[in-house]
Amino acid sequence: MEIVGEFVIVAAGVLVVVIGRLTATGRIGRNAFAGIRTKRTMADDESWRIVHRGAQPWMIAAGAALTLAGLVALAVPDEAASAIVIGASTVLAIVLTLLGTFTGLRALSERTR
Repeated sequence: MEIVGEFVIVAAGVLVVVIGRLTATGRIGRNAFAGIRTKRTMADDESWRIVHRGAQPWMIAAGAALTLAGLVALAVPDEAASAIVIGASTVLAIVLTLLGTFTGLRALSERTR
């Protein structure tokens, strides 16, 4: 992978962390572009914040995994090894993001009981 690709992975990881944090604190409210957008999260601002607060640790972990993978890939001279690291971290980030989504939605369900 070219060096640009590794920097894109690092930047994507940082972006996931920043968006995860800003949506959890309410600095990024309901919108059509960033965050967990389901019927339940888009229903009102409180639901949006509850879900994103619940998902925040998982989103930060997903972003950290991507960032770390990009940095490792930059340090590894073998292109195949870099691709494996980035591929594995991408799968991990997807799994962590899904876990965060389910955790946040569960927090909302518990709140609305």
